[in-house]
Amino acid sequence: MQNTKPRQYWEDYASRFKNRSLVEAYEFRPPYPEETYKILLSLLGESRGRVLDVGCGTGKIARSLVNHVDGVDAVDFSQEMIRVGKLLSNGNHPNLRWINGRVEDVQLYPPYCMVTAGASIHWMEWDVVFPKFEDVLTTDGYLVIINGDRPIGAPWHDAELSLIRKYSTHKHYKQIDLVQELADRRHIHLIGDKRIKPVNFSQPLTDYVQSFHSRQSMSKEDMGEENVRNFDAKLSQILSNFVDTDGFLSFQLETRVTWGRPLR
Repeated sequence: MQNTKPRQYWEDYASRFKNRSLVEAYEFRPPYPEETYKILLSLLGESRGRVLDVGCGTGKIARSLVNHVDGVDAVDFSQEMIRVGKLLSNGNHPNLRWINGRVEDVQLYPPYCMVTAGASIHWMEWDVVFPKFEDVLTTDGYLVIINGDRPIGAPWHDAELSLIRKYSTHKHYKQIDLVQELADRRHIHLIGDKRIKPVNFSQPLTDYVQSFHSRQSMSKEDMGEENVRNFDAKLSQILSNFVDTDGFLSFQLETRVTWGRPLR
């Protein structure tokens, strides 16, 4: 059968999220703005039932919601992600159930009043998961896709992008509008789409550089030690003119929250 996803998602790059070094670098990714969770709770309305968070990683979304809903099931195929997630804030919350496995295969415990997904939805088998999401959602529930934890409008963007392209181990990658791709392929009926007002964020330069190794294309295991050293040094040099006296890099983040109904 013809693969229905763009070519850049055909190969098993997703397996890299099981690498320990990649998971350890996850802590350096910026958080989603607080308004992200306000939008999610407003979409839940008064029901505040149970939520399914798929491709949850270390549970950034799940752990933030669990105090406000009846319960969250957090699914990820990386045992290492779940191990780390359990050690973080709310990671051992009694209403948070971690499920290790591919969402295509694992047993779920519906009904859910919301299904949430981050960028990990790139890697799932769309022809399998979207009908499954439809099955487990309540009739008025939403599938919500959250994306955006990278700087916007940064003055170093072009130089940084050129360096990423040189060292990336994902040679088929090209920028696409994931939400539009899913809508065009009739996997989701879009209902709402909101870009959160950009927020300011600062972090140490060293943390910013390490955050790149939480991306599958820049996994340390796949880049190799020499390329990791060279990439880190060259990126640090590019950014050296933009850090403050304490070594912090400041930039703006913009997160996009899109919701709709999954289609068969």
